[in-house]
Amino acid sequence: MGGGERVAIHSIKEALREGHEVSLATEEFDVDSFEDFFGVQGLFENVRLLTYPPFRPIIRKAVLYQRLLYHQSRLRKIVRGRRAFDLILNTAEVANQPSARLPAIEYCYFPDYFSHLESDEPSRLWKMYYWPAKIFYHNRVSHVDRLLAVSDFTRQFVRERWGRESTTLYPPCPIDLHNNLRVPKQDLVVTVGRIAPEKRIGLFLEMARRLPAVDFAIVGSIATERRSYYDSLSAGAPSNVSFVVSPLRKVRELLGRAKVYVHTAQNEHFGITIVEAMAAGCVPVVNDSGGPREIVSDDVGYRWNSVNAAVGKILELVNDDDVRRRLSENAASRAKQFGPDVFEMGLGSVLREYA
Repeated sequence: MGGGERVAIHSIKEALREGHEVSLATEEFDVDSFEDFFGVQGLFENVRLLTYPPFRPIIRKAVLYQRLLYHQSRLRKIVRGRRAFDLILNTAEVANQPSARLPAIEYCYFPDYFSHLESDEPSRLWKMYYWPAKIFYHNRVSHVDRLLAVSDFTRQFVRERWGRESTTLYPPCPIDLHNNLRVPKQDLVVTVGRIAPEKRIGLFLEMARRLPAVDFAIVGSIATERRSYYDSLSAGAPSNVSFVVSPLRKVRELLGRAKVYVHTAQNEHFGITIVEAMAAGCVPVVNDSGGPREIVSDDVGYRWNSVNAAVGKILELVNDDDVRRRLSENAASRAKQFGPDVFEMGLGSVLREYA
């Protein structure tokens, strides 16, 4: 239940507003829990749900290929079994793009990314393992007419990896959730996101160790397979750090109280939580890479390349209320440029090209 699901929600809303009939092809999910989590009760009343059982690997080897084949077989069956479709809008990864003689739009968060191939000198064995997958991804891209990129950062990667041009359409950020907050700001630093190694939460803990007089909070979800990672972080966290595993609505109050929002992930595709925090009046202190560079300009917050630099900026914001207030006001104003209405307007203009 993250940014991709939010893109799907607002894509559905805009398609329905444009007068289209909408079907949602996806794995089975708890509709009531989903609508409650995102606060979109009744969203699926006018949507035809075409769901199938969640993926479960048959064996522990080659899980990637099992997953690719599973989703392809299920989605192809859905598309081919219903001849009334006019357009496919894919808000999942491009590997899920089914073969069909239909116009297709792909909302791209990032091109194919295989972690074992991202090192400076990937082994020959990993190259051989991922070679069929890379061919498969590129084949799926050939079935897409129009690519929408989540950021300019992603748009550049789409050009380099797939040799295709795309249009940047920033994702819908839930800024309305954080309007009109009347909570006093405290010496609190927050980060929000999946508690996983790629989010580099360890750096957040290191910042907290260097600022023992400031409170830090980590808000996030924990996947079952990441439980040991969370346990190790929790065991080694300093006393001024708290972990909050909670529904989305609980985040609002924390961001309302926080003075600073820190984003430690490197080369994040975009960073919806950064925009949420800005809407709540937090000053963003983000890693100087990827999509966050497009969100955080010098007049709304700070970008950093080292823990030392980040710690210095946090300390400045905690101690200098005049600077913090100025940046906070600018950040809240900047966040409005990434609201759901902006996304829906952009998507609507694309849909009308196919109407």
